[in-house]
Amino acid sequence: MSERDPDAELLEGVARQDPAAVRSLVARKLPRLLALATRMLGDRMEAEDVAQEVFVRIWKQASRWREGEAKVDTWVHRVALNLCYDRLRGRREVPPDDMPDGIDP
Repeated sequence: MSERDPDAELLEGVARQDPAAVRSLVARKLPRLLALATRMLGDRMEAEDVAQEVFVRIWKQASRWREGEAKVDTWVHRVALNLCYDRLRGRREVPPDDMPDGIDP
């Protein structure tokens, strides 16, 4: 018989809005999330913003997670990746009005 994932128990605590579970989950996941986001975005402050956004999403959607469908680590990682991709896409999408004028010779 396999042991239960301790992250699953924490996420269930987050779904019940247990502050101790939230603190524990943040302590366990924050270092890896920051490393991932910093690598992807190249900016520590922006990575911190993404990590904060990840935990807000987890807080709001913890009750939707179902054990057995995905590991907590995989789910959290995917949320972080998606938020990083959103930010990277946003960097590329510069409206024509905001583009700098050409340089005069």
